[in-house]
Amino acid sequence: MLKKWSLGLLIAVLATGAMAQSQHKLIRLATLEWPPFTGLLLPQEGVSTYIAATVAKAAGFRLLTASFEWTKAVEKGEQSPEFEGYFPEYFSQERQDACHLSQSIGSSVLGVATLKNAPIKWTKLSDLGAYRLGVVDGYLNGEEFDAAIKDKRQPVELGPSDAANIAKLRAGKIRGIVVDKSVLEYTLYKLKDKGSVVFNPRPIARLSLHVCFKRTPSGLAMRDAFDSALAQTDLAKLEAAYFAQMFSVR
Repeated sequence: MLKKWSLGLLIAVLATGAMAQSQHKLIRLATLEWPPFTGLLLPQEGVSTYIAATVAKAAGFRLLTASFEWTKAVEKGEQSPEFEGYFPEYFSQERQDACHLSQSIGSSVLGVATLKNAPIKWTKLSDLGAYRLGVVDGYLNGEEFDAAIKDKRQPVELGPSDAANIAKLRAGKIRGIVVDKSVLEYTLYKLKDKGSVVFNPRPIARLSLHVCFKRTPSGLAMRDAFDSALAQTDLAKLEAAYFAQMFSVR
């Protein structure tokens, strides 16, 4: 004989099911303060967040993010049950082995920034070994440059963020830093610094940006759904729309 369910129990069961369905439709990603790519005070929380949220919505998900220092963001994204992954991450074989990387959601040009009155002249990466350069703890800097760091051919000074390294450079406390070109330009724009720092036109690396989903069956399914929507997305159009919103002239 079937038992009758009480109204309260039925409501509780329906609420639990609705909550589970709602949670199933969320993509929760750890990130960092890295303007103009990501940042809580930026329009749409940064161009990478805007792109990821737009793609997630097209895939039937809602994106939620939380910001940490980069090493903590990676740790949270890879290990915490509160997150499905983290972003934006550079492509590398190590990262591809550690998580399910999405297709590219953008790109980054890395180079050396110096004070305008104290430039560093170089033609090949090995020339930079004569200088101690600031890098952000936990960031990738391109395979060749990172190999030089690992082999102790390239002296570096670790910093907690690009903002901290840029401040150190402007104060004359370090000769040069490795930084993304857009990050440097945006930071100097906000600081109203119109010329004290220059970005060497010779890049260290050109790297693609990705969402790193956990290496689990659910992470793989989420990555595949995200990539399917990403394939139908005009990234150039989204970027142009974003920067038109951020600046009157880009």
